[in-house]
Amino acid sequence: MKTASTSLNTVWSFIFTCILFLGFNSAVTAQNKMGTGLVGAASLIQDAYNPILSFSPVYNEGKTYVRWLVANDEKDGIFIVERSADGQEFEALGFKDRVGSPLCVNLFYSFVDEAPIPGENYYRIMTVGTDQTFSYSAVVRVNSTAPVTAAPSSAALETGKE
Repeated sequence: MKTASTSLNTVWSFIFTCILFLGFNSAVTAQNKMGTGLVGAASLIQDAYNPILSFSPVYNEGKTYVRWLVANDEKDGIFIVERSADGQEFEALGFKDRVGSPLCVNLFYSFVDEAPIPGENYYRIMTVGTDQTFSYSAVVRVNSTAPVTAAPSSAALETGKE
């Protein structure tokens, strides 16, 4: 059974996702980008605090697995996974709901990029709170065309040949 708080979090997640998929990455009013009918005037304010402790995307078998560890984070909101081919212009790939807990716990989150760009990919996480604050993780580069090297066979090790 959903509570009013859960429903409100879902609505906020949807609103922030709509706003951010349209290319927001700085403090811009939603009214200017989306008109008067959807959300009214809402500004995103850069937050000095970034709860992400570690961020490690890894390419394996045609997919990039994005994982991040978040420090004790009391805010509700969303994490938006972004990707870039050049490290400058990012696009949103998807989002994860931000749990927000008053408990002193670190939480792992993950996302899978099913179709990374061939070559170099740059990933970052945008953290957005329901209090209209946002911050970015560090940018991490991943090579999606790295050749897979096989371990040498035991026969090759014995003869010194590969």
